[in-house]
Amino acid sequence: MDSSIVSKIDKSRTYAEEKERVTITSLQASFDGNHNSYRVTFGEAGWNCQCHYFDTRGICSHTMALERILEGMLVEQARPATTV
Repeated sequence: MDSSIVSKIDKSRTYAEEKERVTITSLQASFDGNHNSYRVTFGEAGWNCQCHYFDTRGICSHTMALERILEGMLVEQARPATTV
């Protein structure tokens, strides 16, 4: 392994520990729930999920779980007003 890749691996470890360096402005994910798989998106308008619960309430367990996973890395203006 050449020295440049070793340096990049070390740098990636540092970046992974410093989550504040990352700002997520949009994403699309597939979330495997207990009953179905759902497409969850995050962007300028905030969260969206294909599940029925999200359709009626604008928040769901899938979006809340991803918020927890991505804590501190989401663009502030796109975050929902109520976080749990």
